[in-house]
This record gives sequence, structure tokens and C-alpha cells, in this order.
Amino acid sequence: MQEMQQSNNPINTLFYSGSDVTSSRVLYTPSSFARSSLLWLQEAGHLTALRPHVSGRDHLSSYLFFMVLDGAGWLEYNGVHYELCEGDMCFIDCRKGYSQSSSEDLWIISWCHMNGPSMPAIYNKYCERGGRPVFHPEESSVFISLLNSLYTTASSESYIRDVEINSLLNELVGLLFAETVYEENEDRPAVNVGSVDRIDVGEIKSYIDTHYQDPLSLELLADHFHFNKNYVSRCFKEAYGMSVGSYIGLVRVGGRRRGLGSHLSPSSR
Repeated sequence: MQEMQQSNNPINTLFYSGSDVTSSRVLYTPSSFARSSLLWLQEAGHLTALRPHVSGRDHLSSYLFFMVLDGAGWLEYNGVHYELCEGDMCFIDCRKGYSQSSSEDLWIISWCHMNGPSMPAIYNKYCERGGRPVFHPEESSVFISLLNSLYTTASSESYIRDVEINSLLNELVGLLFAETVYEENEDRPAVNVGSVDRIDVGEIKSYIDTHYQDPLSLELLADHFHFNKNYVSRCFKEAYGMSVGSYIGLVRVGGRRRGLGSHLSPSSR
């Protein structure tokens, strides 16, 4: 029911393969029962970039979740450019088309492509509830464990692996929803003080540029500017294509010396 590939040669996969990467992946063919009734896996794997490369797909009937385990890169999705660093995670509808690449800081990533009769409705609800294509959770180990379990289960000979995969994918979807900040029937997340329209991510960025040598974190910035930390994180990521933590790290390792602090401009407002 499945085909395993461990190679750096091009193969017919949903995720990128070629001489620019080395990867271990499992291509999974679900049963007709799974296709009609369950969430099902198309592909899962781990990839290490050997050199920077660009890859992408368009009008692909699939939903992709991947996370950056090490290194850095970028994602182009739905007209927005996202800079990705270690710990960043992506959940996208591949029917819209996307491209991604490792940077010179060669990345290691894990991923799964999934689908199912309920996935369009699930993803639409994820977006309605405030779910973003790119996010950075405080705790990543449970996501890593789920991706490893999906890979192991799809590679096994278990006669109930379709059901086991469905259970794992439902758990993954639940975790992805837990990363949203909207409550059902609410238009926007609550903040500690004032209206959400008053947040100025440029002011937050300038504060980081000036105080990068001081103790800084998302929590400290949210307290300083009197906004909910999830809301600060979401607005900053939407404006600049990277998380608050990633930007703090960028500035601290020499971003200001190279002028990156002053040249980083919003990707969207």
C-alpha cells in the first residue's frame, strides 16, 4: 500500500526531491474506505537541504503541514513571503499554489501531505478561527512526535494503519486549531488594554531594534505594549513575515550591524 523512498534522486513525490536534498519519505496509498471516510496521508518524510533550492507546486489537491527543525528558509504562499526559522511551522492549502526554499543556512524539515473528504471544510474553519499559514508554537515536541508517528505508522504493516493514521491526523488538526486565538463567533482576539486597531507593529520592531541587548521575549513585549501576546505575535508575523522571536534572534546575531534591522519592511499591513 505504500512505497518508501530514501534517496537524493528525483522521484514522483508531493514534496521536493532532487540532487539538492537528501530525504527519507514514505508515499502512502490509502484504501478506498479511507479515501471516502477518513483523513488520509499522502506522504510523510524528513528532508535535509544540501544547497539552497527553490521548489513549488500549484493546484495540488493536498494540505501540507511542515516544520523547520533546523536552519532557515522561506515560503511564498497566497501572495505573501514568509521568512522561516527553526521552530516555524506551516499549514497550507496546496490548491492555492506555493513555493519554498532553504536559505544559505541549510534547513532540515519534516512534513506530511494529507487529504480527506472533510479537509476543505476543516481548513476553511481553521482560517475562519484565525489560523495562519505560518506560526511558531511555544512547544514543538508534540508536533515532532506526531510527524514521526505518521511516518512510522505509514511504513508499518499494520492492518489497521488507515485508522491509526486517521487518528494521528485528527490529533494534528486539533493541535493546529489550538494554535489559533479566536473563539467561536468572535471577530477578533481579545487584548489586554484598548482596541486591536491601536497596535503598531512598527513601534514594536523599533523597540526591538533599540533594546535588542536587553532581555526580550514575546511575553515581555506584550506586557510592555499592553496587548495580548498571541495578538502581538500574529500581527508582527503578518506584517514582517517572521515571528517576534525570530526577529529578536536576527537582530542579536548581527542584523543591525548588517543593516537588516532598518531594511526589513512589512510584507503586508
